[in-house]
Amino acid sequence: MTGEEMERAIEFLLQSQANHQVRLDELAAQVSEIGRVVQLQAETQTEFIQIVTRHVEAQGEINASLRAAVSRTDERLDRLEVLVERYIEGRGGQV
Repeated sequence: MTGEEMERAIEFLLQSQANHQVRLDELAAQVSEIGRVVQLQAETQTEFIQIVTRHVEAQGEINASLRAAVSRTDERLDRLEVLVERYIEGRGGQV
């Protein structure tokens, strides 16, 4: 290999290395950007889960309150039924 061929080979290798370095830097920048996007998505998902959890807990409290209200209504209806039956029985079965 002549000196000129050697110089061209070295120049080719240096240019290839420079091209690879540029590409590597571009890829590193893309990976960094993807990392930021993933972090943002994780934070958003965490916030979403917290909001949904609060709403599920609130709905549970509402459901408990409704069950208690229905239970009280059922008790009142039962008492009313007893009173109506006594009233009807007191009238000899006539309304």
